[in-house]
Amino acid sequence: MTLTGLVFMVAFLGVLVLALVRNPIYGLYAYIAEFYLHPPSRWWGQFLPDLRWSMLAAAVTLIAIMLRAPPDPHRQRWYSTTPGKFWILFAIWFWIGGLWALDQSQHWPAAVLVSKYLLVYFMVYRLVDTRDKVTAFLLLHVAGCFYLGMLAYGADASSRLDGVGGPGIDDSNTLSMHLGTGVVAAAMLTLHLKGWRRYFCIVAIAFSMNAIVLTESRGAFLALVAAGLMLFYLRPVAYKGMFYVFAVLGVLLFFRVASTQFWDRMNTVQVAAAGDDNEMDTSALSRYAMATAQLDMAKAYPLGAGHRGSEVLSPRFLAKEFMAQGVGGGARSSHNVFLTVLVEQGIPGAVLFICVIVWTGQTLRRLKRETAVPSPSPEQVTRAVHAAAIGGGLTVVLIAGLFADFSKCEVQIWLMALLASLLQPASATAAIAVPGVATPRRAPQVSFGAGD
Repeated sequence: MTLTGLVFMVAFLGVLVLALVRNPIYGLYAYIAEFYLHPPSRWWGQFLPDLRWSMLAAAVTLIAIMLRAPPDPHRQRWYSTTPGKFWILFAIWFWIGGLWALDQSQHWPAAVLVSKYLLVYFMVYRLVDTRDKVTAFLLLHVAGCFYLGMLAYGADASSRLDGVGGPGIDDSNTLSMHLGTGVVAAAMLTLHLKGWRRYFCIVAIAFSMNAIVLTESRGAFLALVAAGLMLFYLRPVAYKGMFYVFAVLGVLLFFRVASTQFWDRMNTVQVAAAGDDNEMDTSALSRYAMATAQLDMAKAYPLGAGHRGSEVLSPRFLAKEFMAQGVGGGARSSHNVFLTVLVEQGIPGAVLFICVIVWTGQTLRRLKRETAVPSPSPEQVTRAVHAAAIGGGLTVVLIAGLFADFSKCEVQIWLMALLASLLQPASATAAIAVPGVATPRRAPQVSFGAGD
């Protein structure tokens, strides 16, 4: 056993003990930390016992919640929240769809994963119930992205970055999307925090953006641009000036870390948008062909073809030149979240997907209206910062999902749970000062006379 592995195991188990004897939130922190560290994926974890680390953290957290965290009567139960209802319905439909799924061996494990996300949603929503805890959770997410950025630092730039993240975020497209959510969260926290935590967020942004560049993901690049527009819309009134300054610095930093190879790949986005088949690269052209084929698949299977149904059906609906070479003549997987849901979970799944997007947009607009007042209170400013960080992250997931299949990415569950939590009354007194958080200056009061 390596020294690093021993330190991890002792610290991990120690945090779980704290969850049982002090506060269940420590169990959630251990779960998130394991998500990023994931010992089986690291050299130092190869000699550690197989304790099913994430399952252990979730189980201990659940026990701690039952022992030490009675439900707050002033907050909705997790299953009464709108995202909770949607996800419960989606999980039920997912299990029902297994009855006619084309690939049973792939569908049932995915159904278990979807059900696991119900537990993750419950833990995040139930435990992250104060503004301070939302800040802490976002900081932990930023720290995890910083860790992945450090692992990617110095990687071979001649090929796309793969294999840095743990399960579910190890490929280049998913990793870049996940890191993008961390970048936008860190950007908003940089405005709101002070001291070492502000500087930590700035450093985390630099390392995360460098890793995004190494992935050469066109979807993540467009997602960051869209997230920037969302941040502009949701920016807190109290930090308006700082927002513009940091936005310019962020753009300059991105241009600094972006390589020529990265920009060459990004230029293919313009070609793809123009629809010129002669100039479009093979990857973009195959995605267009697959999207067209998936519409035909959806017509043939209106109730869904089950998990990985797009891949199973691709030989029937897609020309051979677009197939990935492999056993049995090759197949092609989906590269669009909505089309994945439409084909694999059918019209009911697609309706739920659209409803979640509509609810998210309406909720962010509501939070914007509630916090964009001439003289916001510290509570309103903090809420606006959180809304922008979460809204920007969900924008990254949505836009990047137009170019890759992120239907099972876990970060969207975290963000949806945080967004639902923002709508609830905080369990702690908002007037208590938060160490390390900058107190925003109130906007000046403006009065208008009768002649104005």
